[in-house]
Amino acid sequence: MEIFLVRHGETGGNIAHRHQAEDTPLTEKGKRQAQEAAAIIKKYEPTHLVTSTLVRAIETATVIGEECDLIPETNNLFIELERPQKLHGHFHKSPRSLFFYMQWYLGRTSDAEGESYSELRQRIIESKKALSEFPEDARVIVVTHSVFMSLFLAHTCREEMLTPLQAAGAFRTILKTRNTHIAPILFNPDAAPNTCAWTTEL
Repeated sequence: MEIFLVRHGETGGNIAHRHQAEDTPLTEKGKRQAQEAAAIIKKYEPTHLVTSTLVRAIETATVIGEECDLIPETNNLFIELERPQKLHGHFHKSPRSLFFYMQWYLGRTSDAEGESYSELRQRIIESKKALSEFPEDARVIVVTHSVFMSLFLAHTCREEMLTPLQAAGAFRTILKTRNTHIAPILFNPDAAPNTCAWTTEL
């Protein structure tokens, strides 16, 4: 099975480098990016289209669906990392944000402070299970977000937490992931026991 993780198009929050709400829409440039990505994705001849339930992802998936003649299927397993609302509007590298990242990595967030690292890893496990249930010959497009995409790729073959150094590397990847970036993945349902069925280095 072929899977293509696609980051949504540009938003105002992306331009400002600030945490954004769930209902943040695409900018005009973001809509153009989605159209450009859709033209590329059409060449893959996708069979399924899945999207995060956040507005910016749904808008991106709608454009892709129109180009590829597919109806997007929403699934909240592929949403962005759930951040506390008190972070909305703050810069990604602000002291408040950096403190949240540290607490998040250490597992010290509460229900009122967004999704913990442990909860996100569990969601990644569940998302991999959901993807593995598509037909073996499927080509699945998943419209998602930079944090989820980067950590999904980091955890395709591991369930334990990343080391601090690995987490720092993942954070750098998150910051560098451009809008509508496409990350291909192969899933082998016939992988031998105790081996990883996911290939991300393509």
